[in-house]
Amino acid sequence: MSTTSDPAYPLTNITRPGPNDILCGRGGGTNAHPGNIKFRKLVATHKLRYLAASKSDKPAVARDVVKEWRAMDPPGRVLAK
Repeated sequence: MSTTSDPAYPLTNITRPGPNDILCGRGGGTNAHPGNIKFRKLVATHKLRYLAASKSDKPAVARDVVKEWRAMDPPGRVLAK
């Protein structure tokens, strides 16, 4: 599912975060959001691979995490206020 063409999951003017959205910020409000919790779990699954990767391979691991996050249904987004 492409987030750029789906009006149900816009990338701007978002009034209600979805369950797979990451909320940027500090503190309990953002830490407790379901999307932030899921994202931390996803990152944890890739952590050993990232740590074992060479400096030049680390960006590829990060891209894989982002690709997996955006492929979720509904798609994961990173939201800022």
